[in-house]
Amino acid sequence: MTRFAFMSVLVMLAAVGVASADDTMPTGPLANGASITFAELKIHENNNADLDFPKTDPDSIWHYFNLAHCQCSKTPPANFHEGTFAYLLKLQNPTGMAVNRPLEVWVGSNCNTDAGRPPSMTATCHRIDSAGLTNVDLLTNPGNFRPEISVFDQQTNMLWVLVDTNMNGIPDYFPSQQLATDAQAPPLPTNFRATGGNGAIQISWKSADTADVFAYQALCARADNDGPGKTKGRPLQRYMTGSTLCGIAQSIDLGTGTDIPTPQNAPDAGAPVVPVGGLANLDPFFLCGEQTAATATSLRIEGLQNHVPYKVVFLVVDKYQNASGTYFTSTVTPVPSTDFWQDLHDPARGSNAEGGLCLLAETYGDDSGLTRTLRAFRDDTLGGSRLGRWLTDAYYATLARLGAQVHGSLALRLVAAVALAPLVMFALLWHWLTLPGLLGLIAAVWLWRRRRRLARRLRQLLQLRVVRLAAALGALAFAGTAHAGGGYQPYWENGDELNQNQPSTESDAVTWHVGIRVGPYVPDIDNQLGMTPGPYQQMFGGAQVLPMLDVDRVLWDRFGQLGVGLSLGYMQKTAHTFDINSKPTDNPRMRGADTNKFRLAPAAVTATYRLTWLDDQYGIPVIPYARAGLAYYVWWVSLTNGSLAKVCKGDGVEPDCSQNKALGASLGVTGSIGLAIRAERIDSSAAI
Repeated sequence: MTRFAFMSVLVMLAAVGVASADDTMPTGPLANGASITFAELKIHENNNADLDFPKTDPDSIWHYFNLAHCQCSKTPPANFHEGTFAYLLKLQNPTGMAVNRPLEVWVGSNCNTDAGRPPSMTATCHRIDSAGLTNVDLLTNPGNFRPEISVFDQQTNMLWVLVDTNMNGIPDYFPSQQLATDAQAPPLPTNFRATGGNGAIQISWKSADTADVFAYQALCARADNDGPGKTKGRPLQRYMTGSTLCGIAQSIDLGTGTDIPTPQNAPDAGAPVVPVGGLANLDPFFLCGEQTAATATSLRIEGLQNHVPYKVVFLVVDKYQNASGTYFTSTVTPVPSTDFWQDLHDPARGSNAEGGLCLLAETYGDDSGLTRTLRAFRDDTLGGSRLGRWLTDAYYATLARLGAQVHGSLALRLVAAVALAPLVMFALLWHWLTLPGLLGLIAAVWLWRRRRRLARRLRQLLQLRVVRLAAALGALAFAGTAHAGGGYQPYWENGDELNQNQPSTESDAVTWHVGIRVGPYVPDIDNQLGMTPGPYQQMFGGAQVLPMLDVDRVLWDRFGQLGVGLSLGYMQKTAHTFDINSKPTDNPRMRGADTNKFRLAPAAVTATYRLTWLDDQYGIPVIPYARAGLAYYVWWVSLTNGSLAKVCKGDGVEPDCSQNKALGASLGVTGSIGLAIRAERIDSSAAI
């Protein structure tokens, strides 16, 4: 949790009298509504020698009033200016105030009580001599009095102002100002694990209290020379220490280190670690990776060198840039592994499976003006938000794969151009008008087209309210007579009316069918390669449950039901990658530390016939059916960091090669026969 230390500034009469230790001095205006206020907080941001307003609110305040600034301001080094801050003391409504009242600025705790006044005041409070104030009258000259307060003084919790308006030696007016600060670091997580992946280190933990967590950051150094673990792709420094701020001794205690479970086959298992040099001083040049989600439980350091052991320091940071840290007592070594896509393209497998092509580029031309505009929409409009990036990924995972079917066929390009025209126009309008403008345009068109219907519905609603009001008045007028005669019966107790108003559940009233199918998915790729076990079974195991949602529109119901519909499904399987030294002939195969995930998103446009005659004639709710259609199965394989798996085409060598990405789709026909149960016969009220 964020801890707050409160600071108030106090102007105090130089001559302080003696009073009861239990009395708290009363507060009040100077006279006739005159008062002292605190305005225009200024700081020495970015070590500016001159005071200035915070550049970014509230980030500048958070990053100034933290533990590092407190430590550096205690004994500030030469040319260090960030150790103080100041409020402008401002006099409001000075007309008619008490004049010629001496004052001073003090800082401490309980300075406004008798127990806190001199001589005991020196134990809990001290005077700020830089104020330069000797009299309340001086405040009538605005802008001249901005006493600078040391950030270190925030540890005493308060700054005060006292004024003795009655000139009796007892201050009776003491305005104050509060400023939220945080000098406490967030708690460290527990249950750390760190394993080497392909050019990466994967760190996981169990979250502790995350209320005060802003980010997690990792620093790493090569164990062979204690130099920075990465020379590019380093994240921004989100923590602040006395060492990085003003060059004083390191202020974050890394403790005795944290033991991590090390895989038995790790090349550096059990190697002792002691952070030294820049890693021990948390030099930002040693930053390797970060995770900015407060509730995250893992962090991945990418861009490392395989087979090189690294020393790792882990930090948890709050929004004030205070940090807690630890180091791992064993080095961690990135090791390559073999994912499913790489294993599938192993020469021993003989597979030539490839991903597909981009549909839009194939349809409108890879270098056409329209394609370039759509790419600008992708990069500039969609790329700026999480939703936009998700839509981009969804496109490349689905529609984009149809480019493989369009490639090389002018007729199919023309069909695709016509079919994609509404989607392209929608994207262009979004790009040109922005999303709010597009939504506004859609709303305006909708209202214009429905203006007459909306006006008619409004008139009907008003007429209905008038009729209901008249009926209610009539019911009140005759209520006594009806009750006395005993003939009144509510509609919900009248079986005849209920049956008349109840919708029919017969087949001629059914226009939509919704169903859920669950069945096994077994890819045929292993059989195509003629291997047992094949690459899919070795990596992910056997069959996986594939749920499908079916939605059908009934078009004809003379003898049974004939309809058209859409089927959608999704499944995924996750498995650890293979150890780089394992071979397809090994069974079982040794696993690596990384994971890969196979995903499948099938879709189909179908025609369905249901033989409802048995139910319509004899009440037997079992419906034989047959379904056939055109199916489009989108698949992709992702790695631990979420990127697509890939291999080099031909004899290329990464990263300078034409890449074959594990993202594609299959177009084909689908069909099924089966028996369905008519659910409305089991629960008619739910069907209604």
